[in-house]
Amino acid sequence: MALSSSLVSLGIIVGIYAILALGLNIKFGYTGLLDIGHVAFYLVGAYVTALLVLPPASEQQFTTYILGWNWPWLPAIAVGTLVAGLLGMLVALPAIRLREDYLAIAVLGISVILKRVVQSEGWLANGPGSLRGFSQPFRDHFPLPADTLQAAALLGFVVLVLWTVATYLLAQVGTERDSELAAEGVEAKADGGERADGSPASSGPRSDGGVAAGRTISGTPGVGGWVVDGLLALTTLGVGYVAARRSRTETGASEQRLLLGGGALFGLAAGGVAWQAFEWWTLLGVNLDWLFGVVVFAAVTAGFYGANRRYAPAAGAVTAAVAFGAALVAGDSPTVAFVFLAAISLFTWVFGAVAVVRRYSDLSGRDFGVALALAVVFVACFVPLIVLGGGSGDAMSSFGLFVTMGMLVAFLYGVYYLGSNWSRFGSGVEFVRIVGVGAIWLFVIRYFVMANIVPFQRAGAGAVVDNTVQNLLWLLKFQAGTAAFDYSRFLLVLTLASLGMLYYLAEITVESPFGRVLKSIREDEDVATSLGKNTFAYKVQSMMLGSALAGFAGGLTAIYFQSLVHTMFAPRVTFIAFLALIIGGTANNKGMILGATIYWAFQKATADIAAFFPTAARSSVQALRLAFIGALLIVILYYRPEGLWGEQRTVAEVTEE
Repeated sequence: MALSSSLVSLGIIVGIYAILALGLNIKFGYTGLLDIGHVAFYLVGAYVTALLVLPPASEQQFTTYILGWNWPWLPAIAVGTLVAGLLGMLVALPAIRLREDYLAIAVLGISVILKRVVQSEGWLANGPGSLRGFSQPFRDHFPLPADTLQAAALLGFVVLVLWTVATYLLAQVGTERDSELAAEGVEAKADGGERADGSPASSGPRSDGGVAAGRTISGTPGVGGWVVDGLLALTTLGVGYVAARRSRTETGASEQRLLLGGGALFGLAAGGVAWQAFEWWTLLGVNLDWLFGVVVFAAVTAGFYGANRRYAPAAGAVTAAVAFGAALVAGDSPTVAFVFLAAISLFTWVFGAVAVVRRYSDLSGRDFGVALALAVVFVACFVPLIVLGGGSGDAMSSFGLFVTMGMLVAFLYGVYYLGSNWSRFGSGVEFVRIVGVGAIWLFVIRYFVMANIVPFQRAGAGAVVDNTVQNLLWLLKFQAGTAAFDYSRFLLVLTLASLGMLYYLAEITVESPFGRVLKSIREDEDVATSLGKNTFAYKVQSMMLGSALAGFAGGLTAIYFQSLVHTMFAPRVTFIAFLALIIGGTANNKGMILGATIYWAFQKATADIAAFFPTAARSSVQALRLAFIGALLIVILYYRPEGLWGEQRTVAEVTEE
């Protein structure tokens, strides 16, 4: 069976929890406020959003709740985010002066109280029952493409987001190496104009932005780099490649004005389409579709003007306009979605391969082979359970389970022995990195090899080809011989677009003078106070920002699950966010995304493994996941207490005394 839908649902959960962890990172990572009741603001954002979106309670059977104003999702999430931020301020005002442990206990108590209120007060949110019955935004327009103006506008939005992100990532490939070369040149110039190897240093940044003539986009030298560049150009239909090459050059003032003018025109067109497409939006009897058009216009224009790499949104806009026009002309033809979305699906695999190779470029072929062997042996440990388990009877299932457990123990001891003695066999790289590559191999084996076993048994080689194509083109849902973009994939794009926007805002915040004051409070509050900073006000603002992000994540959760119940907001949610923070690295926004990805990938993988066990033992295996997660946390805290990526250090340039 195709695993692409599992990949999509995993991406949505990772996006939601990454936003939740970003909020916690502002509080704890940058300001040092220990908030173990972060789930309270997540709960408030989710419930306020749902209560505003729901129809009046009188229209529901056996359900009672307050509000029920039938609002659209966009303003409902905005209000939920705002209320969560205000709650963060109200909690912070009396509690922020407490010592760290007392503050943590106080906020935890508030989260428990809010959960009990939602659970016990039936008039508020249906008591112990669930809130349900609210529709998801734009649900009626899916699957795409369709022959309506609204569906074409949504397809254009999806293509705009995906192509902008793809082009931005494409422009980033090789940047690190360019930076290293530039830094080397500066260092050599300071040493007298020669590099360490005696060659003359460059005279400064080149007029073309530092990109040497003939250098590949992927940064890989030689024929291999040009092959990779060709694949990247193919999977972005050439638009992303040209934009990435252009984005490495200096943007002149006249070009900026032209881009701003083009962005304004495109924003005007997009705003007009949004105005027409969302004419249903009313509030208290007043039609507010024009407001949505203004918001789209402002967002698109600002994106063109404010982005660091201005050609990235330009490439997104070009392809989005083409996709919108093609969808209108061709109607509901699957060819339109296939051309634009299949290319992006393939781009992700090519880009992922390039990123892995660049990340592990110092590993030899033998190291990659050792990592592949580790992954294969790990999978082989489950063969006795797969063959003898299930319908082979209790005795044979037990025997298969016993053999599998024995092989797993032997495998873990082998990994420990190999890691402890790696210096005797190794090639100068850390064994932990070998294990990291092994995890990537394991994903490839599970996604592309093991997923084809059942299709091959049922329908032969043809089913394997169909299954592999579906997994490769993971942005498309294949049904009855046609390819379409379904709603779950739209939610993924919406979630990742929200995560990207909030990550960008978080980066701006922590790199601003405001962010530097937060860090100084975390390091030594007395020093910040002696410099005239009102640390109390800064900590309150930090609580508001972090809580608002948690509220936004709650709103996305309400959209995704379409049902809310108090058990979803247990204290463990806060600890999951803390786990993502610890894994990725405190005070590192990129680390929040990495931590959430590792945690939920681990959850998904262990649930996958549990499916191979007999039914009686499956629940026990599921419970053991908590023990494995605890062990993972201990290992990370022992070997890398700063997290996998550590704290992101920034250096501010001082221009005045």
